Formats: sequence, C-alpha cells, structure tokens
Amino acid sequence: MSSESVPRTEQLVLLLTQHQEPLFRYIFSLVACEADARDILQETSLALYRKFDAYDASRPFLPWAYRFAYLQVQKHREKAARSPLLFGEDVMDLLAHDRERMEPELDQRLQLLDGCLAKLTPQDKELVTSRYAMRQGAEEMMQRFAMSRRTLFRNLELLRQRLHECVTRQLQSEGLS
Repeated sequence: MSSESVPRTEQLVLLLTQHQEPLFRYIFSLVACEADARDILQETSLALYRKFDAYDASRPFLPWAYRFAYLQVQKHREKAARSPLLFGEDVMDLLAHDRERMEPELDQRLQLLDGCLAKLTPQDKELVTSRYAMRQGAEEMMQRFAMSRRTLFRNLELLRQRLHECVTRQLQSEGLS
C-alpha cells in the first residue's frame, strides 16, 4: 500500500508508533524526570498531529519530530521557570545536538543489549526485567525472589556489569567502539 493511499492521520499514527521509543529517549535525555518526559511526548504527539500536513514524506520523520520535541521541551522549561533548572539552555542545546548525532550508536547498543539479555539465565533475565522493564520496587522484588535487600542490589549490580561488558565486547569485536 503506497503512502499516498493511506490517510494522513493513519500515516502519522504509523510513524509515531514506529518512532515512539527513540522520540521518548530523545526527550528524556533533555529533562530530568521521566513523568515530565512522558508528558512532553504527549504534547509533542499533539503538535505533530496539528502540523502533519506540513510534513514532507520524502524526508526522514524522526529528525522532523525531534524539532517538535525540542520545542515542547523548551515550552516545558518555560512553564517550570520558577523551579531551579539543572542546566542552562546552551547546555540543553548541546545535549539535544549530541543526542541526535549519537542515535545510530545508541540504537546499535540497544540491539546488542537485547542479544546480551538473551544470554542470561532465565532467573537473571527475570530479575533484570522486573527491575528495569516492569519497574518493580525493591520491596516487591525482595519478596518475589526471596532475597535480602543487600543480595538483590548486589545481584542487580553484577548483572549490570555483565551486560555492560557483553555489549562492550561485542562493540569491540565489530570494530564499533
């Protein structure tokens, strides 16, 4: 089905669905709070919907969407001007630029991380998934896995180190680091 035969709203929904994770990661790299990043993602989606008629489908969607996200982050910063900012606008501009530039490398690292996660034992994978994908709290995990707090955090730290080393080894073996 060609993009001309798909209604514009449907095209936008497909593009947003396809690019939601990298768009969220971009926004989250510019704000300190995950809840704020999720709110900004919603505002960005709304802005993209309002301006989608101006989108040139012959060009990549994500860089176009990043500009809207950046503007929404700026609006969020203006609203929160009374609270202390973590860094100035010049630093935020630098972070935004670097984040866009690093997108391919970050995507590669995520793919390698998936492969490294697949190498874990089922229990280790469940432990990592519970903490980072499902965002379970320590108390719940301590009960579920029958571990003390110290053991739980020691195991998570060891797993993070193993995953980091696995990704680093793969990057080196592919000549990417």
